[in-house]
Amino acid sequence: MKETKLVLLVALVVSHFSLFAQVELGGEPEEKPKKEKVKEEKVKEEKEVVKDGNTEVFLVTNWSRTSRVLEINEGPFGDSLGLRAFEDPSSNWSFGIGFRSALNRHFSLQAGVSFIRNSESYIFEETDTLFKYNTTYSYIAMPIKGLYTLGNELKLLVGGGITPQLFTSYIQEQEWRDKVDATGDETIKQKNGYSTFVLSAAINVGVQYQFSENFSILFMPEYRIQLTDSYVVTDSYNHFARALGFDLGLTFKL
Repeated sequence: MKETKLVLLVALVVSHFSLFAQVELGGEPEEKPKKEKVKEEKVKEEKEVVKDGNTEVFLVTNWSRTSRVLEINEGPFGDSLGLRAFEDPSSNWSFGIGFRSALNRHFSLQAGVSFIRNSESYIFEETDTLFKYNTTYSYIAMPIKGLYTLGNELKLLVGGGITPQLFTSYIQEQEWRDKVDATGDETIKQKNGYSTFVLSAAINVGVQYQFSENFSILFMPEYRIQLTDSYVVTDSYNHFARALGFDLGLTFKL
């Protein structure tokens, strides 16, 4: 009888420790899969966000107030600035089309083609005389930008890049009035004497709001600095455009 009780006691103890070990050993592996599952779901979610918004095409119009840095060419062709020392900034509308591709959750690469215009103006007016002009430099540009993005439906975009520009035209529109109230105007168009290629850099901070499954509106202020001279090396001056404005447009998610 004593032996039977002893066997039952040993069996009970062994069963208890076996059950305890199973609970302990069975509980520990459950933690690990949960963590791995959460991690996998997070990675999957990030991949889906990138996949869903991988590429967008956009159409924008750009308003900017442009000015210039104008310096006397220190070479043998240099000349005094004359009236050009009193030129003022001028406003322009430009246009662009392109695409933005998400490389990961927070970084996108943007590229496209734009028609860019820079300009400056001059006005001299007294009681009986007037002389004024507005000069516009036009370019076909290929902006390339890197953008940090934050958010989904309402998205913040911060970044910048470089803008190679091919010169297309120079137009100066003049208007005058003399002492006998005779008036006149003239449009001067030129292509010679200007650099065929210039390079600019841009800084952008903007927002984008997605109002439907595929469409968003975009508002992105921009500051653009021309890094290379607008004129050829034999010109009397060195000319570098500056532009402060914004892009306003529509994007479509592919």
